[in-house]
Amino acid sequence: MRTDTFLATGIAPIGRNFARSFLALSALISVAACAAIEPPPPVAAVAPPPPAVAPAYVPPPVDTSNPASVRAEIVRYFSHKGYQRAHVDALVAHARIESGFRPCASNGSSLRYLYQWSGRRLQQLDRFAEAHGRCPSLEKQLAFTDSELRNEPNYACFLQATTESGALTALRRGFGHGSC
Repeated sequence: MRTDTFLATGIAPIGRNFARSFLALSALISVAACAAIEPPPPVAAVAPPPPAVAPAYVPPPVDTSNPASVRAEIVRYFSHKGYQRAHVDALVAHARIESGFRPCASNGSSLRYLYQWSGRRLQQLDRFAEAHGRCPSLEKQLAFTDSELRNEPNYACFLQATTESGALTALRRGFGHGSC
């Protein structure tokens, strides 16, 4: 047999088969290697930080025997609660008129405390503050005032006023007579 024929008939098919086998084996090893590699674990979603919460109002120590301190606390409290400047100024003016900034003021009859509550409103303040007939803290009086102004329809005209004088007029009419 001639070498040319041997190469053409014997080795060449072996070489071709070897090459095919080699490629198939290489592909198989590559696929197996890829299958053996585990995908990375999913990245855990990072939870967003909780939304910022407005800090609770913590009243500073107030010298309730000092009218300037009481006045400053009225401004701080109602400003922190989001009242407009005209409303805050009206609440300050009303406290000056009613009690001279004395949280435990009494006129000797039925009018009591910072905003000179009386009758049913005085009873509601006492229940709200859990004061049991004693003078409620300044903080409780301011919180009760805020609650009345925001929740009682009789005081809606106060919140609708756009000037200090309009707010003070509405406040005096509402607190004094119980309606706008």
